[in-house]
Amino acid sequence: MTKKLTDQVIVITGASAGIGAATAIAAARAGMHIVLAARREDKLRQVAELVRATGRQALVVPCDVAIDDDVRRLVDQTVGQFGRLDVMFANAGYGFMAGIETLGDADHRAIFETNYWGMVRCIHAALPQMKKRKSGHIVVTSSIVGRVGLPFYAHYSATKAAQDALATGLRVELEEYGIDVSTVYPIGTKTEFFDVSAKMAGRDGIRENTPAIFMQTPEHVARRIMQCLRRPCPEVWPARWSHVGSSLAHLLPRITRMALRRHARKDRALLEK
Repeated sequence: MTKKLTDQVIVITGASAGIGAATAIAAARAGMHIVLAARREDKLRQVAELVRATGRQALVVPCDVAIDDDVRRLVDQTVGQFGRLDVMFANAGYGFMAGIETLGDADHRAIFETNYWGMVRCIHAALPQMKKRKSGHIVVTSSIVGRVGLPFYAHYSATKAAQDALATGLRVELEEYGIDVSTVYPIGTKTEFFDVSAKMAGRDGIRENTPAIFMQTPEHVARRIMQCLRRPCPEVWPARWSHVGSSLAHLLPRITRMALRRHARKDRALLEK
């Protein structure tokens, strides 16, 4: 069944750039009202102007998903302005290159606090509103590396695997309330992710280790997400071949290990520069 999106309200975390910003604009063009959440208010306001240019409403809520009060305030302001919350897109997250032996406990915990626990906070805050209406859609940005752990991004991969597992369980747990749960599995996306990764790793050239075939635009991912909002589905694979690839990776572990070794050699060389 195809859903009508006109006048529905979507909350998007990590909305200041990349997939979040692209989805905000695509959702506005589909007739939805947009709640934009991220830490950088100036960037959010730029996206809000693009949303309003489509004739849709945009609410800007500066928010750090690693902070409980911020996420509660995000949902409270959404319901206060629009009276409803139809879609929670838990998209905020980051990653960076590091060997496990050089990754401090604080950095390891911090990435889980944002990527995994930030998602959990968003779901907890949204669920009462969705259960009250007996409808809703939770969308989570995971990653293909949640299915196939990436060397030197093992900590990031672990957060994405945790997101994937939680969403898979919630999909059945929440269906009796009329709430859909979908997981998005991007491959490399042309966003600020690599800039953040390079800055945190203290290394340039990280993007150079991502072949062009594994890169896609945020707008392409946003189009796939919009298809899922109209016709809810469990999983969104913006690069459809990557779904087959991740399945083959588990069926052919020796070949997968060989491929990951080559990738690891390149990353090790970057880290040792």
